[in-house]
Amino acid sequence: MLYRRSLTREMGLTTGAVLTVLVAISLVVLFIRLLGDVARGELANEAVFVFLGFSLLYFLPVLMTIALFAGVLLPLSRMWRDSEMVIWFNAGLSLMQWMRPVLTFAVPFSLVILLLTLVLNPWVQTKRSEYSQELKSRSESALVAPGLFAESGAGQRVFYVESLNPLTGIVRNVFMRSMIDGQLGLVAAREGDHTQLPDGSRYLVFKDGRRYEGTPGQLDYRIVRFERYWMRLDPVAAERQVNIRQMSLGELLADTTPPARAELLWRVGVPISALILAVMAIPLSFVNTRARRSYGLVVALLLYFVYNNLLSLSQAWVAQDKLNPWIGMGASHLLMLSAVVILFYRRSRQHSPRRGRP
Repeated sequence: MLYRRSLTREMGLTTGAVLTVLVAISLVVLFIRLLGDVARGELANEAVFVFLGFSLLYFLPVLMTIALFAGVLLPLSRMWRDSEMVIWFNAGLSLMQWMRPVLTFAVPFSLVILLLTLVLNPWVQTKRSEYSQELKSRSESALVAPGLFAESGAGQRVFYVESLNPLTGIVRNVFMRSMIDGQLGLVAAREGDHTQLPDGSRYLVFKDGRRYEGTPGQLDYRIVRFERYWMRLDPVAAERQVNIRQMSLGELLADTTPPARAELLWRVGVPISALILAVMAIPLSFVNTRARRSYGLVVALLLYFVYNNLLSLSQAWVAQDKLNPWIGMGASHLLMLSAVVILFYRRSRQHSPRRGRP
């Protein structure tokens, strides 16, 4: 019917516009936060945009939920203000009949959110963790920068090079200070470069220099001249920490611990909340055409924050084993469904159709 096509078109345009604005705002906020991490030395410059993409994908289900809620609420509110809803009610439509076009639009959208939370986000978190480990393993080999003193992650070595040939990768006038097992070592070489062996191990090769070894405060220093001095750049060997956000759906279902149940509650709860909020937007869109104002938008905003906080609180209580997972999974949704039923009942009594359905 005509009202379905027009409403679906408006919901699609509004949802897309709201989602674009939310993504743009999120990108700016996340980019500023990542720049702060770079300034504090917690993140490499080349990783900013990669982590920006990872962070945006993680928050995308929540942004899509807000966009869907606004995408249903705003077009229906506009129809109330322009008295289109009154015309449709006089034509025999009931408030319940508006659920069909809304659900037709909201169900596929919620399924996409479900796919993001159950499949894509765990994969994104896994890739983010792997990329972080790769950055840590590469950090020491990237320390050699001309004109700067740079310290290794473990604090055992300090590097300084005077110049770097960007074409050949050869550095000139290299200085390195190392402290291993309380023994001081100083290396001064005419030049050096990086070398990677077929097994993947990386070395910094110093050429034509001297090495001074000894214990601070004692005079038994040893001086060694060398033509080539190989120093291995060991990757950071860190144990892989198990993050609950990286677990797949099968792993979550097999894990009966409270944190796993809480994570499953959140992943399933976000798309369910998106669907319930889309239906709730139908009665909340009411606008008093005589007063030309509506408190529905304010109520809708408050209900969204209440719903989101209920989901977060349920997740926290389930993770702390203070709440049964089944109760935590259903309580907030049943509460909001009850609110939807009450809102529909009140609006349906006020705007019942005058004639039968055409």
